[in-house]
Amino acid sequence: MTTSGTPKKLVVAGALGVVGRAVVEHFAKRTGLEVVGLARRSADFAPQVTWVSADLRDPEATRRALAPHRDATHLVYAALNEQTNLVQGWRDAANAALNTEMLKHTLAALEGAPLQHVSLLQGTKAYGVHTGRPMRVPAREQDALRDHTNFYFDQQDLVEQHAQRSGCAWTAWRPQIVLGVALGSAMNPVAALGAYAVIQRERGLPLQPVGHPQLLTECTDARLIAQAIDWSWGQPHAHGRAFNITNGDIIVWSTLWPRMAQLFGMALGEPSEERLRDFMPAQADVWQRLAERDGLRINDLDTLMGLSWQYAEATFASRKTLPVPPIVSTVQLRQAGFHACIDTEECIVEHLQIMQAHRYLPR
Repeated sequence: MTTSGTPKKLVVAGALGVVGRAVVEHFAKRTGLEVVGLARRSADFAPQVTWVSADLRDPEATRRALAPHRDATHLVYAALNEQTNLVQGWRDAANAALNTEMLKHTLAALEGAPLQHVSLLQGTKAYGVHTGRPMRVPAREQDALRDHTNFYFDQQDLVEQHAQRSGCAWTAWRPQIVLGVALGSAMNPVAALGAYAVIQRERGLPLQPVGHPQLLTECTDARLIAQAIDWSWGQPHAHGRAFNITNGDIIVWSTLWPRMAQLFGMALGEPSEERLRDFMPAQADVWQRLAERDGLRINDLDTLMGLSWQYAEATFASRKTLPVPPIVSTVQLRQAGFHACIDTEECIVEHLQIMQAHRYLPR
């Protein structure tokens, strides 16, 4: 495989998701690099970026959308199709096949382009964490399991085949719970935390911790993923490999709630047994009232949250815990030379403050 030369044009598929947005914002600052954001919805940030609307499930629509960008030198593929029942969809063979087809359509539309590098987003579902089975702890990259429904490996096979034909390089990324800013995302725990807090405050209630009080896990700042992608372009020993990536620390969610209460000016209440995915969507009227009063940019709760209530329930807010926390090893990435890290608690607070600055959340 060739090494990545000077980047000229970057296509980001799934540019409005948590990872995609962070990648767009990171590279939009780069002089001499044109960034193309590919998404189904319209964007409300990064006006200097070339925004393209396309449904990657449609091969012809994908081909037309990318036809003007067949001079792309880099591709970051962070697009996802999720089902209405999020967790069930993770184990659905038809949904897995559709996600594979979406990448196939994208690569086909860029066939013949001078691609130097493809970045592929995966996650810890590569280790079967979503199947209910305990995974090896810490999970190393070589512990990935291909014995369950999962589009990660079919997508990786597609990228490898494309690389063999074209000579481009590729790197796959396996983050833990991703923290960042996005609207309508299927998996945005920061939005879930923030919206939960301000709705509780609007209802005159204290901030009541939800979920298992001692749930322990790792997270990954989406900005860190963008930095790692940037780093990987010029690192031949990062090519043709998959890497776990995390913030570099571990968080027990119970330690976050006092900091959240302080940020939103709330009293800290007793733990709640409420399930966010069941209870919070019913607060749409409360959200609309406070959004209109405080001049927020999004007054529809579903538009802000997407499927993220479900994701929050499946991750930090679940009362069910696995026998062993799903922790991964990032030794391989550090040995390869990427050492950036961030404190997870600070990361969450920073993203909540960014959402406040964008008027997605009230101050």
